[in-house]
Amino acid sequence: MNTARNKYYLLNLVFLFCVLVLFVNDHYLKLKFSNWLTGKLSDAAGIIIFPLLLAFLFPKLKRWVIQITALLFVFWKSSLSQTLIDFYNEHTFIQTSRVVDYTDLYVLVLLPVPYFIIRRINSLDLIKVNGVHQMVAFFPTIFILMATSPPPSYYYTRSAGNLQCYKCSITVHYNQSEIVKKLTELDIVFDSIVSIDSFALARVPGLKKENAQYYRLNRLIIEKDTLKNLDFTMRTIKEGKTKIYFNGMQVAEDISDYKLERKLRDYYKQILFKALKKKLK
Repeated sequence: MNTARNKYYLLNLVFLFCVLVLFVNDHYLKLKFSNWLTGKLSDAAGIIIFPLLLAFLFPKLKRWVIQITALLFVFWKSSLSQTLIDFYNEHTFIQTSRVVDYTDLYVLVLLPVPYFIIRRINSLDLIKVNGVHQMVAFFPTIFILMATSPPPSYYYTRSAGNLQCYKCSITVHYNQSEIVKKLTELDIVFDSIVSIDSFALARVPGLKKENAQYYRLNRLIIEKDTLKNLDFTMRTIKEGKTKIYFNGMQVAEDISDYKLERKLRDYYKQILFKALKKKLK
């Protein structure tokens, strides 16, 4: 058996097109048009990309990459993979998530496409991309696959305000009821408290046992600053310990300039968390 690494497993029009589809779908189409099609498109592209990538990386296994891909995909889409996903997200910078949806398994019917390419690549001159080093395709593909899904926090830290605050959180040693009670005693009353919606729960099942909830403050005065339409999420990460996320707020300033937006985000996050820590002592 020929065990040489074949660069055309990556440098072919089918593989590169699927990588492009995966990138555009995950980082634009899903956010702009969240529907059945965008939900399945990434799986369809991924089921073609993955065996070709495996065949490139492990030439000795190329006879088995289709079967390996099918098994891994079924495992990934099942609830059995949740423990592994949770462990991965706790120890990595680029986090991921997935939805347990067994209708996604229909994309397995596309596995004959990479199978045909792997078996016949040497004669498929029409789809080969020449004059390019394989690493030009390899490294972007790895990054795109790692970041194929938004991190879990994406689904429960959204805000209706024009100033978003991503990964802005503090941890306090009170449960959510105690936090609400302490703030109420200081005349800070949440205007709405809503449980995490089914959309977020489907993608991050662990939120249910963490009693994750959305909190809204229409108005909060901190010294000379009046903050409007503040959105929070709270998660009970263990008994008597809660993680508070500041998701965003409404500001009057024009924040089309990125530097100003970052400056305002850092400023409001700092004064807000400083005030919360002081009030929750």
